[in-house]
Amino acid sequence: MSAEKISQLQVGVLSTLTHPLLPRLLHVLFEFRVTGVCVLLDAKLNSEKDFRIWQERTEGAFDGGPSLYDFTSYGLMLYPVKSHNSEDCVELINQLGLSLLINGGTPRKLNSDVLKSVRQGVINVHPGVLPKYRGASCVEWAIYNDDRVGNTAHFMSEGYDEGPIIQTEYYDFSPTDTYPSIRAHVYRESLRLMGQTVKKVIDQRLTPVDGMEQGAGQLFSPIPQDKMQRVLAKIAAKAYRYMKVV
Repeated sequence: MSAEKISQLQVGVLSTLTHPLLPRLLHVLFEFRVTGVCVLLDAKLNSEKDFRIWQERTEGAFDGGPSLYDFTSYGLMLYPVKSHNSEDCVELINQLGLSLLINGGTPRKLNSDVLKSVRQGVINVHPGVLPKYRGASCVEWAIYNDDRVGNTAHFMSEGYDEGPIIQTEYYDFSPTDTYPSIRAHVYRESLRLMGQTVKKVIDQRLTPVDGMEQGAGQLFSPIPQDKMQRVLAKIAAKAYRYMKVV
């Protein structure tokens, strides 16, 4: 795709300078011809624990990808803020005239001020099938429970993973898959789903009232180590029911 200079901002990506998937998310957005994109960078950077979890989950599957410097020819604007929840950030969103925000790795639980700061809402892609799997380690909990792994695109609300649903996808895996390859697949599909969803929301002028309201669900905590070992053993033994021969 040829470089196109952005002339009018409309989409703000909430992320951090060190989030490992931010450059790939931007690449996907441009592939889907989403224009008017800028990035609001929270000052809170990813921790060593965050990077350790990332490496354990992906084992280098995303090494060597694009960097933020690859998007300079697109006229991409980066705006540093102390916090995505700050009054200054909300004021910046209003000054830029943004109509839509994307959760591209914010380190915050977003407050009502930022969630209501844009007409078309804030889009998130959650690595779990909502509303059944909210919270943390939803890929791992689904495998533990022998349920489908999936991603859900939804509008964010103040509750954890409780906003109106836009689209849900489900994935099957091969008997040759490993835990890192399963996790990498979910991440890759989440990026594609985000690009597809953002394009749909813009083109169809959707807002949170157009999403499907969620029913009752469960909020999961990070999976404990003993249960994680069972997940790894299930995958290694090809005993997860959705590891199918394709």
